[in-house]
Amino acid sequence: MKLDDTAASRIRDRVLEIVDLAATFVLAVECALTAVQADFDLFGILVLAFVGSVGGAVLRDLLLGEHPPAPFRDWRYAALALTATLVVLLASLATGDVGSYTPPLAIDIFEGGGLALAAIAGARKCLDYRLNSASVVIIATVNGCGGGMLRDVLLARVPKVLHEDFYATAAIAGATLIVLLVRRFQVRQDVAGAAGGVAIFALRAAALLGAWRLPHLH
Repeated sequence: MKLDDTAASRIRDRVLEIVDLAATFVLAVECALTAVQADFDLFGILVLAFVGSVGGAVLRDLLLGEHPPAPFRDWRYAALALTATLVVLLASLATGDVGSYTPPLAIDIFEGGGLALAAIAGARKCLDYRLNSASVVIIATVNGCGGGMLRDVLLARVPKVLHEDFYATAAIAGATLIVLLVRRFQVRQDVAGAAGGVAIFALRAAALLGAWRLPHLH
């Protein structure tokens, strides 16, 4: 049985919502762990978890002309950031300082999952808006990397997107794959999104584990 346009649209919206919220939770956990390692207080941990987890989605919605952005319309984004912070704090209380025994590489790879989920959400939403392909890739990359940029600014360090190889590059590659699959090969958005997400995570993880680098001037 073929779904009508309204039913199909509701399903797409639901999938987008789930992916967006999943990205928020994963990135919030990563940001909370980073805040613990940076010796932030409880309020600082919560702020970094919220800003880092929803920053990309806020920038995406602003670029798409949605006011206010989804994280400020839907209480679940803030709730997930709070939950992620509590998970990290409870883990610290139960096992000791979680930040002291969590390898930075493991946190970076975990963040790669959030990068992939956020970029998928951005690409799907832009495709629903029927933007041109270049705009889809750009906004999907902003969605994936935006929260990390804001997190790094709050941590007073150079954003990873400016010097970490295969961070934004991975998001660009995955978003491009999604666009090609959907628009050139008429692959369903959920299948294309899954393929793009796997590509982003695989590129990011491989770059971290293999110390891949783009050309530098020196």
